Amino acid sequence: MTIEKTSLVNIATERIKQYIQENNIKPNDKFLTEKELTDRLQVSRTVVREALITLQSVGILTIKTGGGIYIENPNLNSIKTILKHHYDTYGVKIKELIETRKIIELGTLRLIIEKEKKIDLTYLRQINKDYYNAIINKGDIKKYDQAFHRQLMKETANDTFYTFGEIIKEYFSLVKIDLVQQEDELLQSYQEHETMLEAIETNDLTTAQQIMTVHFEPIFTFIFQMEETV
Repeated sequence: MTIEKTSLVNIATERIKQYIQENNIKPNDKFLTEKELTDRLQVSRTVVREALITLQSVGILTIKTGGGIYIENPNLNSIKTILKHHYDTYGVKIKELIETRKIIELGTLRLIIEKEKKIDLTYLRQINKDYYNAIINKGDIKKYDQAFHRQLMKETANDTFYTFGEIIKEYFSLVKIDLVQQEDELLQSYQEHETMLEAIETNDLTTAQQIMTVHFEPIFTFIFQMEETV
């Protein structure tokens, strides 16, 4: 029987989480290298990389190109508990949530470009390439899309801003939005990521924010259609 690659990634992800817990590794501690994980888990480097991206997308690890892998900080568990209680008690207006997320994403671009941050474009393009491959191969598209936007927020080097972004992301995890897009729409999303990075590279805030606004149009259309059917 053949073990699928996705299964290996899931197994590697769980074993890395278990290793962190068993060894009581603390936030900001440097973690094992890709090679050490490959040797320890006895899987390919590709599987290890996908597992690391998964763990970064949920806030357990942070990957610094050329600087190693670190345990993430801050711990948002208490905030998650508060959000869950608020959501269970009051719910949330989905349209307002999307609008807030859009404001944060536009603010991300402004912080990066106006402060002329030297961001890791190589790493962002690698995540977007993984996103493209997931689209073509019917893989976990959402994981790489989230990883791309999360890394953009990290590149602001503004911990407070990044934490607010994580809070909004937690609300998204509570609200189930089943937006289904066709392959051509997803490829357009991939290209929008690329165009945003090009605009960041040339410090073109206007173009970057225009593309981000277009990037959000499908979900606003989806929410509008939901409201129309209610």
